Amino acid sequence: MVERDTQTNQKGKPAPSTVHTPISTSRGYVSPKFSNSLKTSTRTVTPTNLVSYGPSAADAGEVLVAPDWSWQRWLENLWKRLTADPAVAFALTVFITHRLLLFALGAFFAPFVPQVPPLGASLLRDVDPRHWGPAFFLLAPWQRWDTDWYLHIAQWGYAIGDGTTNYPPLYPLGVAVLGRVLLEQYMLAAMLISNLAYIFCLIYFYRLCNKLFSIDVTRRAILFLATFPTAFFLLSAYTDSLYLALTLAAFYYAEEKRWWPVIFLTVLASLTRLQGIVLVAPLGYIYMQHRQWNFRKIDRKGFALALLPPIGLGLYLGYVYFILGDFNFNNHLAVVWHVKFALPWETFFGGLVGFFDPNNAHNLVYNVMDLILLVVFVCLIIIWAQKKLPMAYLIYSVLTMLVFLTRQGVDGFFWMSLNRYVLAIFPVFMLAGAITPRFLIKVSVFVQAIWAILFVFWMWAG
Repeated sequence: MVERDTQTNQKGKPAPSTVHTPISTSRGYVSPKFSNSLKTSTRTVTPTNLVSYGPSAADAGEVLVAPDWSWQRWLENLWKRLTADPAVAFALTVFITHRLLLFALGAFFAPFVPQVPPLGASLLRDVDPRHWGPAFFLLAPWQRWDTDWYLHIAQWGYAIGDGTTNYPPLYPLGVAVLGRVLLEQYMLAAMLISNLAYIFCLIYFYRLCNKLFSIDVTRRAILFLATFPTAFFLLSAYTDSLYLALTLAAFYYAEEKRWWPVIFLTVLASLTRLQGIVLVAPLGYIYMQHRQWNFRKIDRKGFALALLPPIGLGLYLGYVYFILGDFNFNNHLAVVWHVKFALPWETFFGGLVGFFDPNNAHNLVYNVMDLILLVVFVCLIIIWAQKKLPMAYLIYSVLTMLVFLTRQGVDGFFWMSLNRYVLAIFPVFMLAGAITPRFLIKVSVFVQAIWAILFVFWMWAG
């Protein structure tokens, strides 16, 4: 009887031959033989950007990979991770475009603008915008008006009687800390904080608006915000972008029922602007909605939301009044900024009467623009109420507008800085994205360019 070939199976097909799997060695190459003599295991490597070590690696058919640690690859991977989120991708696109255009505008006019502020344009003569090199074109054109106050507080703190105590502490404190890290570059620190806040503002605006409207309406609403005539303040060294970012984030986390971040953000908003305290009302409304208006379900988060923001603001005002001994808070508004506290209807109708005063003719352009924006925003708020959209957003819009109208101008400016303050009424921009024709975005871009040029030339723009 003939013995079967050990190299064939029962069907006459050749049996698979024994192949020694290459084994990685500690020296960085592979050995095709004597696999049993090594105590290491085989590792398969996917060939991407292959870098082989030693000639035997190629002979064995397996290549070890060295990771690509170049900064180009790191930036590429970071950008891919960021833009994977549509909110972040669209926000970065809008921010980069807006930032570059404003930098180009400021750099173009920088050689024609005096670096020393004109007499009367700034009461702080110790924070002159004298920059050198690239900062002359990128930073100096945007160091205007309130920016000098923030830089002054960041460097020398608060004092009695100079008007600095009218500015809440969060933004100048951030500028002070970051400015010292950047080797006393306080203007750069102020711009970095505002611009970073603007990015988060756009991200949270996208996410919040997309909960109520389609993506197309959401993107159009963001474009209306970014192209608003005074939206360049969101990229300047002002508190507008920081306050709006904190407000939008607070609303977003309230919708997500994450109340501790809401409480923390509301406290920070009230320390950024005094009107931040109004956030307690609309956010409290959302809180009670989630609890079916059952007061027995109020827990410690509800009490913290109602109490901590007023306590935080009260601590700052207590510091100003009792520690610094500044008892003339209201007087500073009239002396330094030519405004005073008044009831909202007094401010509104007083401004209308002031139009007929020939002594105010030199401020006619500013007052007309303020009036147009005031009427537009009030009308949109009324439309928002009629469409029966979320009540919390209507509460926020109405209260914020009423707070702004408590500032009455006493020197020909009837509604002081109203065209800038309305940037905080974000629900109006949501509604504008839903019902306003898209071509108005181009008109708004043109007006913003004019207003930004006025700002660069030390003229009043809000």
